Amino acid sequence: MLAPRSFHREADIARYDFWRVVGHGIILNDDPFFSTREDRMLIPFAELSESEAYLAFSQIIVPRPIAWVLTDNGAGSSPEQRWNLAPYSYFNAITSAPPMVMFSIGDGMAGKVKDTHRNLRAKAHCVIHIASASQAQVLQDTAAELPAGVSEVHTTGLALVDWDWPVPRIADAPCALGCVATQFTRVGNTDQMVVFAQIERLWLRDDVASRDDKGRLVVDVASYDPLARVGRGGYTRLGPVFRPTIR
Repeated sequence: MLAPRSFHREADIARYDFWRVVGHGIILNDDPFFSTREDRMLIPFAELSESEAYLAFSQIIVPRPIAWVLTDNGAGSSPEQRWNLAPYSYFNAITSAPPMVMFSIGDGMAGKVKDTHRNLRAKAHCVIHIASASQAQVLQDTAAELPAGVSEVHTTGLALVDWDWPVPRIADAPCALGCVATQFTRVGNTDQMVVFAQIERLWLRDDVASRDDKGRLVVDVASYDPLARVGRGGYTRLGPVFRPTIR
């Protein structure tokens, strides 16, 4: 088997003839790096570089919910630079008793610790938002790597509102989770930190939430319209909801 080629970023893939990336996946040009049988593909993850594994992984584990995390840069910051905001698509629920979620944070450029990670170490309170699909561009804008202490909220012009939590929330996000980071666990062979957070507060926009005749919460998925992540820089929204028959 040939040694795996190293890709430093996803755009580098276009430079290699044996990868031809199309909208629905990857077509290979007779390279023994991969094994195929009939119309199936076998990719040995142990042989992949970090960037190659990410390319495959991020296109297969889809759609991924996105944690849009607001943290406190510290009381010493100027009011317009007080809050840090960043999206993380390695994010999901863990348990409902107590309600907990997790998201993972990689180090930034040149190995610098991300502001989200540093802020949560200093003050564990945060707000995790679920953005709507209409907020895709501004969410993407907050993914830019800015100098430490510069607020993505300020640079994008997003409005914040106070609520029953030490950290404000984005005014027009459909969902906000008031959370406390409870655990930090480094995983894998890279500088990837998994943050476990307990949910203490839930806020939902009025058009998203209602109650059924038993008083239970009902979320209108169409109004919620949550933004989700797919591979190769793509985003998506949920399609029609359906319920298979329970047999």
